[in-house]
Amino acid sequence: MSNDMTKGSVFKILLSFTIPLILTGLLQQLYYITDSMIVGNFIGEAALAAVGVSSPVLNVFIFIVTGLVSGYTILISQYYGAKEYKKISKLSSTFFIFIMFSAFVISIAGFIFRENILNLLHTPIEVLQQSSKYLSIVFIGVPALVLYNLCSSLLRGIGDSKTPLYAIILSTAINIILDLVFVKLFFWGIKGVAIATVIAQIISSVFLLISIYKKHPMFRISFLKNSIDLTLFFDSMKLGAPKMIQSSIASVGSLLLQNVMNTFGIEVVTAITTAYKIDTLTILPIINISIAISIFVGQNIGANNMARAKEGLRKGIFISLIVSIVITTIVVLAGKGFMKSFGVSDAVAAIGQRFFRTCAIFYPILALENAYAAFLQGNKDVVFTSISNILSLALRVLLSYTLAGILGSDVIALSEICSWVLGAILCFSRYKSNSWQKLNSKSISTATE
Repeated sequence: MSNDMTKGSVFKILLSFTIPLILTGLLQQLYYITDSMIVGNFIGEAALAAVGVSSPVLNVFIFIVTGLVSGYTILISQYYGAKEYKKISKLSSTFFIFIMFSAFVISIAGFIFRENILNLLHTPIEVLQQSSKYLSIVFIGVPALVLYNLCSSLLRGIGDSKTPLYAIILSTAINIILDLVFVKLFFWGIKGVAIATVIAQIISSVFLLISIYKKHPMFRISFLKNSIDLTLFFDSMKLGAPKMIQSSIASVGSLLLQNVMNTFGIEVVTAITTAYKIDTLTILPIINISIAISIFVGQNIGANNMARAKEGLRKGIFISLIVSIVITTIVVLAGKGFMKSFGVSDAVAAIGQRFFRTCAIFYPILALENAYAAFLQGNKDVVFTSISNILSLALRVLLSYTLAGILGSDVIALSEICSWVLGAILCFSRYKSNSWQKLNSKSISTATE
Protein backbone atom coordinates (compact mmCIF):
# COMPACT_ATOMS: atom_id res chain seq x y z
CA MET A 1 0.00 0.00 0.00
CA SER A 2 3.02 2.26 -0.55
CA ASN A 3 2.67 5.39 -2.67
CA ASP A 4 5.29 6.65 -5.13
CA MET A 5 4.96 10.45 -4.97
CA THR A 6 7.50 11.09 -7.71
CA LYS A 7 4.94 10.72 -10.52
CA GLY A 8 1.28 11.47 -11.16
CA SER A 9 -0.96 14.41 -10.27
CA VAL A 10 0.59 16.44 -7.45
CA PHE A 11 -2.74 17.69 -6.13
CA LYS A 12 -4.34 14.23 -6.21
CA ILE A 13 -1.35 12.59 -4.52
CA LEU A 14 -1.27 15.18 -1.73
CA LEU A 15 -5.00 14.84 -1.10
CA SER A 16 -5.03 11.02 -1.20
CA PHE A 17 -2.12 10.89 1.23
CA THR A 18 -3.29 13.74 3.46
CA ILE A 19 -6.90 12.66 4.05
CA PRO A 20 -6.01 9.37 5.83
CA LEU A 21 -3.26 11.26 7.65
CA ILE A 22 -5.76 13.84 8.92
CA LEU A 23 -8.26 11.16 9.92
CA THR A 24 -5.50 9.29 11.76
CA GLY A 25 -4.47 12.41 13.64
CA LEU A 26 -8.05 13.29 14.52
CA LEU A 27 -8.77 9.79 15.80
CA GLN A 28 -5.49 9.73 17.74
CA GLN A 29 -6.46 12.92 19.52
CA LEU A 30 -10.03 11.70 19.87
CA TYR A 31 -9.03 8.92 22.17
CA TYR A 32 -7.13 11.35 24.37
CA ILE A 33 -10.13 13.68 24.32
CA THR A 34 -12.46 10.77 25.06
CA ASP A 35 -10.40 10.10 28.17
CA SER A 36 -10.90 13.71 29.24
CA MET A 37 -14.61 13.76 28.45
CA ILE A 38 -15.22 10.58 30.44
CA VAL A 39 -13.07 11.89 33.29
CA GLY A 40 -14.84 15.27 33.32
CA ASN A 41 -18.34 13.83 33.14
CA PHE A 42 -17.98 10.76 35.37
CA ILE A 43 -15.13 11.52 37.77
CA GLY A 44 -14.99 15.32 38.14
CA GLU A 45 -13.17 18.56 37.30
CA ALA A 46 -10.27 17.87 39.67
CA ALA A 47 -9.56 14.59 37.86
CA LEU A 48 -9.89 16.39 34.52
CA ALA A 49 -7.30 18.93 35.64
CA ALA A 50 -5.05 16.05 36.77
CA VAL A 51 -5.09 14.53 33.28
CA GLY A 52 -4.42 17.96 31.76
CA VAL A 53 -1.48 18.65 34.06
CA SER A 54 -0.01 15.22 33.32
CA SER A 55 0.17 15.71 29.55
CA PRO A 56 3.12 18.15 29.44
CA VAL A 57 5.07 15.89 31.81
CA LEU A 58 4.64 12.89 29.53
CA ASN A 59 5.44 15.00 26.48
CA VAL A 60 8.86 15.93 27.87
CA PHE A 61 9.95 12.33 27.37
CA ILE A 62 7.91 11.50 24.28
CA PHE A 63 9.08 14.54 22.29
CA ILE A 64 12.71 13.52 22.73
CA VAL A 65 12.04 10.22 21.00
CA THR A 66 9.73 11.62 18.32
CA GLY A 67 12.34 14.26 17.52
CA LEU A 68 14.79 11.50 16.65
CA VAL A 69 12.14 9.63 14.65
CA SER A 70 11.69 12.72 12.45
CA GLY A 71 15.23 12.31 11.10
CA TYR A 72 14.48 8.67 10.35
CA THR A 73 11.32 9.65 8.43
CA ILE A 74 13.20 12.18 6.26
CA LEU A 75 15.75 9.55 5.22
CA ILE A 76 13.05 6.93 4.61
CA SER A 77 11.20 9.26 2.21
CA GLN A 78 14.37 10.23 0.33
CA TYR A 79 15.64 6.66 0.05
CA TYR A 80 12.23 5.52 -1.14
CA GLY A 81 12.20 8.24 -3.81
CA ALA A 82 15.68 7.09 -4.89
CA LYS A 83 14.54 3.40 -4.88
CA GLU A 84 17.16 2.49 -2.25
CA TYR A 85 15.09 -0.22 -0.54
CA LYS A 86 18.02 -2.05 1.07
CA LYS A 87 19.01 1.14 2.85
CA ILE A 88 15.48 1.49 4.22
CA SER A 89 15.65 -2.07 5.58
CA LYS A 90 19.04 -1.60 7.25
CA LEU A 91 18.16 1.83 8.63
CA SER A 92 14.88 0.51 10.06
CA SER A 93 16.53 -2.44 11.83
CA THR A 94 19.28 -0.28 13.32
CA PHE A 95 16.95 2.50 14.38
CA PHE A 96 14.46 0.08 15.93
CA ILE A 97 17.04 -1.27 18.37
CA PHE A 98 18.11 2.20 19.50
CA ILE A 99 14.68 3.79 19.76
CA MET A 100 13.06 0.93 21.67
CA PHE A 101 15.92 0.83 24.17
CA SER A 102 15.41 4.58 24.67
CA ALA A 103 11.68 4.03 25.14
CA PHE A 104 12.20 1.57 28.00
CA VAL A 105 14.66 3.94 29.69
CA ILE A 106 12.13 6.78 29.42
CA SER A 107 9.37 4.55 30.77
CA ILE A 108 11.39 3.65 33.87
CA ALA A 109 12.69 7.19 34.46
CA GLY A 110 9.25 8.74 34.07
CA PHE A 111 7.70 6.26 36.49
CA ILE A 112 10.37 6.89 39.15
CA PHE A 113 10.56 10.69 38.95
CA ARG A 114 6.93 11.59 38.14
CA GLU A 115 6.14 13.09 41.56
CA ASN A 116 9.35 15.13 41.61
CA ILE A 117 8.46 16.66 38.26
CA LEU A 118 4.89 17.41 39.32
CA ASN A 119 6.15 19.17 42.45
CA LEU A 120 8.63 21.23 40.43
CA LEU A 121 5.72 22.42 38.31
CA HIS A 122 3.81 23.67 41.37
CA THR A 123 0.97 21.29 40.51
CA PRO A 124 -2.10 22.28 42.57
CA ILE A 125 -2.33 20.11 45.68
CA GLU A 126 -5.93 19.23 44.78
CA VAL A 127 -4.77 17.26 41.71
CA LEU A 128 -1.26 16.14 42.70
CA GLN A 129 -2.18 12.64 43.87
CA GLN A 130 -4.42 11.88 40.89
CA SER A 131 -1.84 13.23 38.43
CA SER A 132 0.81 10.97 39.94
CA LYS A 133 -1.49 7.94 39.77
CA TYR A 134 -2.34 8.65 36.11
CA LEU A 135 1.32 9.09 35.10
CA SER A 136 2.44 5.96 36.94
CA ILE A 137 0.31 3.87 34.58
CA VAL A 138 0.69 5.87 31.36
CA PHE A 139 4.50 5.80 31.57
CA ILE A 140 4.35 1.99 31.51
CA GLY A 141 2.84 2.25 28.02
CA VAL A 142 5.58 4.49 26.59
CA PRO A 143 7.35 1.65 24.68
CA ALA A 144 4.10 0.75 22.90
CA LEU A 145 3.48 4.41 22.04
CA VAL A 146 7.02 4.77 20.66
CA LEU A 147 6.69 1.55 18.63
CA TYR A 148 3.45 2.85 17.11
CA ASN A 149 5.14 6.12 16.09
CA LEU A 150 8.15 4.30 14.64
CA CYS A 151 6.03 1.94 12.53
CA SER A 152 3.81 4.81 11.40
CA SER A 153 6.86 6.82 10.35
CA LEU A 154 8.18 3.97 8.21
CA LEU A 155 4.82 3.50 6.50
CA ARG A 156 4.27 7.22 5.92
CA GLY A 157 7.80 7.65 4.60
CA ILE A 158 6.96 5.21 1.79
CA GLY A 159 3.62 6.92 1.16
CA ASP A 160 1.30 4.60 3.12
CA SER A 161 -1.00 6.69 5.30
CA LYS A 162 -3.91 4.21 5.26
CA THR A 163 -2.48 1.41 7.41
CA PRO A 164 -1.80 3.77 10.38
CA LEU A 165 -5.41 4.95 9.96
CA TYR A 166 -6.72 1.39 10.33
CA ALA A 167 -4.56 0.94 13.42
CA ILE A 168 -5.88 4.05 15.11
CA ILE A 169 -9.51 3.17 14.27
CA LEU A 170 -9.01 -0.13 16.08
CA SER A 171 -7.19 1.54 18.97
CA THR A 172 -9.76 4.32 19.42
CA ALA A 173 -12.69 1.91 19.47
CA ILE A 174 -10.99 -0.28 22.08
CA ASN A 175 -10.02 2.75 24.17
CA ILE A 176 -13.55 4.17 24.28
CA ILE A 177 -15.07 0.80 25.19
CA LEU A 178 -12.50 0.13 27.93
CA ASP A 179 -12.84 3.69 29.28
CA LEU A 180 -16.54 3.19 29.83
CA VAL A 181 -16.12 -0.31 31.25
CA PHE A 182 -13.32 0.62 33.68
CA VAL A 183 -14.86 3.92 34.82
CA LYS A 184 -18.63 3.28 34.80
CA LEU A 185 -18.76 -0.45 35.58
CA PHE A 186 -15.60 -1.12 37.59
CA PHE A 187 -15.37 2.37 39.20
CA TRP A 188 -11.57 2.45 38.79
CA GLY A 189 -11.58 6.22 38.33
CA ILE A 190 -8.57 7.90 36.74
CA LYS A 191 -6.59 4.66 37.04
CA GLY A 192 -9.08 2.94 34.72
CA VAL A 193 -8.72 5.66 32.09
CA ALA A 194 -4.94 5.28 32.12
CA ILE A 195 -5.12 1.48 31.85
CA ALA A 196 -7.52 1.72 28.90
CA THR A 197 -5.14 4.10 27.11
CA VAL A 198 -2.13 1.80 27.58
CA ILE A 199 -4.01 -1.30 26.37
CA ALA A 200 -5.18 0.58 23.26
CA GLN A 201 -1.61 1.74 22.53
CA ILE A 202 -0.26 -1.80 22.80
CA ILE A 203 -2.89 -3.15 20.39
CA SER A 204 -2.27 -0.43 17.78
CA SER A 205 1.52 -0.88 17.86
CA VAL A 206 1.26 -4.68 17.48
CA PHE A 207 -1.20 -4.24 14.60
CA LEU A 208 1.24 -1.99 12.72
CA LEU A 209 4.19 -4.27 13.36
CA ILE A 210 2.27 -7.26 11.97
CA SER A 211 1.13 -5.19 8.96
CA ILE A 212 4.72 -4.26 8.10
CA TYR A 213 5.82 -7.88 8.31
CA LYS A 214 3.00 -9.02 6.01
CA LYS A 215 2.82 -6.19 3.45
CA HIS A 216 6.43 -5.00 3.30
CA PRO A 217 8.76 -7.98 3.87
CA MET A 218 11.78 -6.00 2.67
CA PHE A 219 11.35 -3.67 5.66
CA ARG A 220 11.14 -6.34 8.35
CA ILE A 221 13.17 -5.64 11.46
CA SER A 222 16.20 -7.93 11.69
CA PHE A 223 18.72 -8.33 14.51
CA LEU A 224 21.32 -10.05 12.32
CA LYS A 225 24.71 -8.37 12.13
CA ASN A 226 24.54 -7.71 8.38
CA SER A 227 21.19 -5.94 8.85
CA ILE A 228 22.72 -3.26 11.09
CA ASP A 229 24.25 -0.17 9.46
CA LEU A 230 25.67 2.40 11.86
CA THR A 231 26.50 4.83 9.04
CA LEU A 232 22.84 5.08 8.07
CA PHE A 233 21.89 5.31 11.74
CA PHE A 234 24.22 8.26 12.32
CA ASP A 235 22.90 9.92 9.16
CA SER A 236 19.41 9.75 10.66
CA MET A 237 20.74 10.99 13.99
CA LYS A 238 22.29 14.04 12.32
CA LEU A 239 18.85 14.92 11.01
CA GLY A 240 16.98 13.88 14.14
CA ALA A 241 19.31 15.44 16.74
CA PRO A 242 18.40 19.09 15.95
CA LYS A 243 14.72 18.15 16.06
CA MET A 244 15.27 16.21 19.29
CA ILE A 245 17.00 19.20 20.88
CA GLN A 246 14.22 21.47 19.68
CA SER A 247 11.57 19.05 20.93
CA SER A 248 13.32 18.75 24.29
CA ILE A 249 13.49 22.51 24.65
CA ALA A 250 9.86 22.72 23.54
CA SER A 251 8.91 20.22 26.23
CA VAL A 252 10.74 22.21 28.89
CA GLY A 253 9.09 25.34 27.51
CA SER A 254 5.70 23.66 27.84
CA LEU A 255 6.48 22.90 31.46
CA LEU A 256 7.48 26.54 32.03
CA LEU A 257 4.21 27.63 30.45
CA GLN A 258 2.37 25.09 32.59
CA ASN A 259 4.06 26.68 35.59
CA VAL A 260 2.69 30.10 34.59
CA MET A 261 -0.76 28.61 33.99
CA ASN A 262 -0.79 26.87 37.37
CA THR A 263 -0.41 30.22 39.15
CA PHE A 264 -3.85 31.30 37.89
CA GLY A 265 -5.66 28.62 39.92
CA ILE A 266 -7.47 25.38 39.25
CA GLU A 267 -10.34 26.98 37.29
CA VAL A 268 -7.97 28.45 34.70
CA VAL A 269 -5.84 25.28 34.68
CA THR A 270 -8.93 23.19 33.91
CA ALA A 271 -10.11 25.63 31.23
CA ILE A 272 -6.80 26.05 29.39
CA THR A 273 -5.69 22.41 29.56
CA THR A 274 -9.10 21.34 28.28
CA ALA A 275 -9.01 24.04 25.59
CA TYR A 276 -5.58 22.83 24.51
CA LYS A 277 -6.95 19.34 23.96
CA ILE A 278 -9.58 20.71 21.62
CA ASP A 279 -7.11 23.15 20.04
CA THR A 280 -4.74 20.27 19.31
CA LEU A 281 -7.59 18.43 17.62
CA THR A 282 -8.68 21.40 15.50
CA ILE A 283 -5.20 22.27 14.20
CA LEU A 284 -4.30 18.65 13.43
CA PRO A 285 -5.36 18.95 9.77
CA ILE A 286 -2.91 21.84 9.35
CA ILE A 287 -0.10 19.86 10.95
CA ASN A 288 -0.88 16.71 8.96
CA ILE A 289 -0.93 18.61 5.67
CA SER A 290 2.57 19.84 6.52
CA ILE A 291 3.66 16.23 7.18
CA ALA A 292 2.36 15.30 3.72
CA ILE A 293 4.31 18.21 2.20
CA SER A 294 7.49 17.13 3.95
CA ILE A 295 7.25 13.51 2.76
CA PHE A 296 6.28 14.60 -0.77
CA VAL A 297 9.27 16.95 -0.90
CA GLY A 298 11.57 14.27 0.54
CA GLN A 299 10.59 11.66 -2.06
CA ASN A 300 10.96 14.08 -4.96
CA ILE A 301 14.29 15.41 -3.76
CA GLY A 302 15.43 11.80 -3.48
CA ALA A 303 14.32 11.40 -7.12
CA ASN A 304 16.21 14.63 -8.03
CA ASN A 305 13.06 16.53 -9.04
CA MET A 306 13.15 19.94 -7.32
CA ALA A 307 10.54 21.52 -9.62
CA ARG A 308 7.98 18.91 -8.56
CA ALA A 309 8.94 19.39 -4.90
CA LYS A 310 8.21 23.13 -5.17
CA GLU A 311 4.92 22.42 -6.90
CA GLY A 312 4.01 20.21 -3.96
CA LEU A 313 4.68 23.11 -1.58
CA ARG A 314 2.49 25.53 -3.55
CA LYS A 315 -0.45 23.16 -3.74
CA GLY A 316 0.05 22.08 -0.14
CA ILE A 317 -0.16 25.72 0.99
CA PHE A 318 -3.40 26.17 -0.97
CA ILE A 319 -4.98 23.12 0.69
CA SER A 320 -3.74 24.17 4.14
CA LEU A 321 -5.07 27.73 3.89
CA ILE A 322 -8.53 26.55 2.82
CA VAL A 323 -8.62 24.05 5.69
CA SER A 324 -7.42 26.65 8.23
CA ILE A 325 -10.17 29.09 7.27
CA VAL A 326 -12.83 26.39 7.68
CA ILE A 327 -11.39 25.40 11.07
CA THR A 328 -11.31 29.03 12.22
CA THR A 329 -15.00 29.45 11.40
CA ILE A 330 -15.99 26.27 13.26
CA VAL A 331 -13.94 27.10 16.36
CA VAL A 332 -15.20 30.68 16.63
CA LEU A 333 -18.83 29.57 16.37
CA ALA A 334 -18.72 26.39 18.46
CA GLY A 335 -15.89 26.94 20.97
CA LYS A 336 -18.07 27.09 24.07
CA GLY A 337 -20.04 24.02 23.02
CA PHE A 338 -16.80 22.06 22.67
CA MET A 339 -15.81 23.08 26.20
CA LYS A 340 -19.18 22.17 27.71
CA SER A 341 -18.92 18.66 26.24
CA PHE A 342 -16.21 17.99 28.84
CA GLY A 343 -18.66 18.51 31.68
CA VAL A 344 -17.02 21.73 32.93
CA SER A 345 -18.78 24.65 34.62
CA ASP A 346 -19.98 27.74 32.73
CA ALA A 347 -17.11 29.80 34.16
CA VAL A 348 -14.51 27.29 32.95
CA ALA A 349 -16.21 27.04 29.54
CA ALA A 350 -16.14 30.83 29.15
CA ILE A 351 -12.38 30.97 29.81
CA GLY A 352 -11.81 28.21 27.25
CA GLN A 353 -14.01 29.91 24.67
CA ARG A 354 -12.03 33.14 25.04
CA PHE A 355 -8.82 31.18 24.41
CA PHE A 356 -10.31 29.61 21.25
CA ARG A 357 -11.53 32.83 19.72
CA THR A 358 -8.22 34.54 20.31
CA CYS A 359 -6.11 31.79 18.70
CA ALA A 360 -8.43 30.69 15.89
CA ILE A 361 -8.22 33.93 13.93
CA PHE A 362 -4.51 33.28 13.39
CA TYR A 363 -4.75 29.65 12.21
CA PRO A 364 -3.91 30.68 8.59
CA ILE A 365 -0.59 32.08 9.90
CA LEU A 366 0.06 28.74 11.60
CA ALA A 367 -0.73 26.99 8.30
CA LEU A 368 1.89 29.06 6.44
CA GLU A 369 4.50 28.49 9.14
CA ASN A 370 4.01 24.71 9.06
CA ALA A 371 3.99 24.49 5.25
CA TYR A 372 7.27 26.35 4.74
CA ALA A 373 8.90 24.52 7.65
CA ALA A 374 7.78 21.20 6.12
CA PHE A 375 9.42 22.02 2.80
CA LEU A 376 12.69 22.90 4.54
CA GLN A 377 12.58 19.70 6.63
CA GLY A 378 11.95 17.57 3.54
CA ASN A 379 15.12 19.12 2.15
CA LYS A 380 17.09 18.20 5.32
CA ASP A 381 17.22 21.83 6.50
CA VAL A 382 16.34 20.63 9.99
CA VAL A 383 18.88 22.80 11.81
CA PHE A 384 17.19 25.99 10.64
CA THR A 385 13.65 24.80 11.35
CA SER A 386 14.72 23.68 14.82
CA ILE A 387 16.31 27.07 15.52
CA SER A 388 13.16 28.78 14.25
CA ASN A 389 10.99 26.70 16.58
CA ILE A 390 13.29 27.36 19.54
CA LEU A 391 13.23 31.13 18.92
CA SER A 392 9.44 31.07 18.60
CA LEU A 393 9.14 29.16 21.86
CA ALA A 394 11.56 31.51 23.61
CA LEU A 395 9.38 34.45 22.58
CA ARG A 396 6.29 32.64 23.85
CA VAL A 397 7.83 31.87 27.25
CA LEU A 398 9.28 35.38 27.58
CA LEU A 399 5.94 37.04 26.86
CA SER A 400 4.10 34.68 29.22
CA TYR A 401 6.35 35.46 32.17
CA THR A 402 6.70 39.20 31.56
CA LEU A 403 3.05 39.94 30.72
CA ALA A 404 1.22 37.46 32.97
CA GLY A 405 0.75 40.09 35.68
CA ILE A 406 -0.75 42.52 33.15
CA LEU A 407 -2.83 40.30 30.87
CA GLY A 408 -3.71 37.48 33.26
CA SER A 409 -4.63 34.15 31.67
CA ASP A 410 -5.07 35.86 28.26
CA VAL A 411 -1.28 35.88 28.01
CA ILE A 412 -1.30 32.13 27.20
CA ALA A 413 -3.15 32.62 23.90
CA LEU A 414 -1.50 35.90 22.92
CA SER A 415 2.02 34.59 23.46
CA GLU A 416 1.23 31.55 21.31
CA ILE A 417 -0.03 33.73 18.46
CA CYS A 418 3.14 35.83 18.55
CA SER A 419 5.25 32.66 18.32
CA TRP A 420 3.31 31.56 15.20
CA VAL A 421 3.90 34.91 13.52
CA LEU A 422 7.64 34.83 14.26
CA GLY A 423 7.94 31.23 13.01
CA ALA A 424 6.10 32.05 9.77
CA ILE A 425 8.35 35.04 9.09
CA LEU A 426 11.53 33.04 9.75
CA CYS A 427 10.59 30.01 7.62
CA PHE A 428 9.24 32.09 4.73
CA SER A 429 12.40 34.23 4.73
CA ARG A 430 14.58 31.12 4.70
CA TYR A 431 12.66 29.65 1.77
CA LYS A 432 12.88 32.87 -0.27
CA SER A 433 16.62 33.23 0.44
CA ASN A 434 17.33 29.89 -1.33
CA SER A 435 20.01 29.16 1.28
CA TRP A 436 18.50 25.69 1.73
CA GLN A 437 19.51 24.75 -1.83
CA LYS A 438 23.08 24.22 -0.61
CA LEU A 439 21.76 21.17 1.22
CA ASN A 440 19.90 19.85 -1.81
CA SER A 441 22.77 18.46 -3.87
CA LYS A 442 24.17 16.80 -0.75
CA SER A 443 20.77 15.28 0.04
CA ILE A 444 20.37 13.78 -3.40
CA SER A 445 23.87 12.43 -3.60
CA THR A 446 23.48 10.83 -0.18
CA ALA A 447 20.22 9.21 -1.19
CA THR A 448 21.49 7.80 -4.47
CA GLU A 449 24.91 6.53 -3.51
